[in-house]
Amino acid sequence: MFFDKRLWAFTKGTRVAIAQAVVIGVLASISGIARLGLLGWLLAKVFRGELLSDLAIPALLVAIVMIVRGFLEHWRKMLAHHTAAKVQLKLRAQLHEHVLQLGPAHFGDVRTGEVLLSLVEGVEQLEVWFGEYLPQLIVAAVTPLVIFGILAPLDLPVAGVLTGFALVTLMAPAVFHQWDAARSLKRQEAYSRFAADFLDSLQGLGTLKAFGQSEARGKTLAQRAHEVFKSTMWVLATNSLTRGITDTGLALGAA
Repeated sequence: MFFDKRLWAFTKGTRVAIAQAVVIGVLASISGIARLGLLGWLLAKVFRGELLSDLAIPALLVAIVMIVRGFLEHWRKMLAHHTAAKVQLKLRAQLHEHVLQLGPAHFGDVRTGEVLLSLVEGVEQLEVWFGEYLPQLIVAAVTPLVIFGILAPLDLPVAGVLTGFALVTLMAPAVFHQWDAARSLKRQEAYSRFAADFLDSLQGLGTLKAFGQSEARGKTLAQRAHEVFKSTMWVLATNSLTRGITDTGLALGAA
């Protein structure tokens, strides 16, 4: 679980839309819980050997809940996309103003590739944080309470166990946050170096050819690309570790 106050400040003016995405996400979670309950009811009837006509209503309810959940997820995705686009537009405007204030002299000693990577792709990558991660983070924090509220009247011990494991599943990956952040930062640095070298090579391709340095430059780019590959694999490994913790918590809670 990761929350950045600096990025949160950029959501001013779009927080109502984020709240709407959170509400839709919670409703989607409730529909998911309802789907599991209805599937359990349907399977119980199947195992008891009831007639096909008796299975029609549970099967129909399962289908309806699945359609509702799909609609809610689509609605949430579209709302999140538009919200992230608004935040990115505001962020790009602020970056543009900041670049104008710095003036051209500031960028004389800065590599063009690194600047373009930050101004273009860096902002694009934030779409996932604003549009997907931030609303889902709040949904993940609220959902355990919703689970407890739904299951407590039915079976308090089961509700307590499921809620406890849900909270553990939410908080446990935070233990590896520093490790994950360090690997992500190394990957970003490697990618920045590769992008800067690649753009410089394209801009100076004629000069490299004239002085016979194109092959040496190609080897340098290959090395940079390999560094990006290794750092990306480390990021995927740490993400798989946190995903494994999450899946383990879910499995233990269900058991």
